[in-house]
Amino acid sequence: MRWFWKFAFWIGMFTLFPLLFWALDSYLGLKPLPTFPLGLALLLLSIYMSAAAGRTLRLCGHSSRTKRFQETDVLVKTGVYSCSRHPNQFWMSLIPLAEALMMGSPCGIVASGWALALGLTFMLLVEEPEVHQKFCPEYCEYAKEVPAFSLSPKCFKEALKAFRGEAC
Repeated sequence: MRWFWKFAFWIGMFTLFPLLFWALDSYLGLKPLPTFPLGLALLLLSIYMSAAAGRTLRLCGHSSRTKRFQETDVLVKTGVYSCSRHPNQFWMSLIPLAEALMMGSPCGIVASGWALALGLTFMLLVEEPEVHQKFCPEYCEYAKEVPAFSLSPKCFKEALKAFRGEAC
């Protein structure tokens, strides 16, 4: 049931923030900004990096091969996880900004910082303790060496490897 609340949190982030601030723009009479291409690029990058993180978990996070969704039973420290402990959640936290840019919403662009902060807080208060409980002491050492999130070029290179099946 834990996964349901996580799923609901992210769906809320992807729908409520953009709709709320789009409505606020309309109420205030603000005109849309010409930021659609930038928003589309950020959205595609966010989806790509989140998918790379998911693929890396699927390829490397199980002690035996699996074809369906299962919780990981192996701590993944390779691929995009070699440069960021929570790449999926970090990139998903940027989706409200991408949506606001695509809609050209002035209020949404300004307020998307709050959405990012909420996503990162979720990552540190919900995801981090779960992984600590499941994989420490190995995870505790890993956490000392790898930041929770990163925009390092190495992460983008590792994402390419994930789609070539070279993540592990």
